[in-house]
Amino acid sequence: MLTNDDLAKIKLLVTGGNSPVLKEIDEVKEKIENVESQIKLIPSKEEFFGAMSELMGEVKASREEQTFMSHRQIEHSDKLENHEKRLTSLESS
Repeated sequence: MLTNDDLAKIKLLVTGGNSPVLKEIDEVKEKIENVESQIKLIPSKEEFFGAMSELMGEVKASREEQTFMSHRQIEHSDKLENHEKRLTSLESS
């Protein structure tokens, strides 16, 4: 069992300015503060999903535009081939 003398020594170790226990406690507190400051940089779930929703809307619009432009390019290529055939037939007659 601990005596009053033992308790006094423990108290001196814990409350003393050079206590290794207090130094470790301070180090842990600093690490916790560091982690908390880094966590603040991470977006919330709502912010993340909002940004992803906006991004996916832009991707969808871009793909639709790409499909439209691809169809239009095919249309122009067909017209160009038609014009080339007509020019070739006009030049040969």
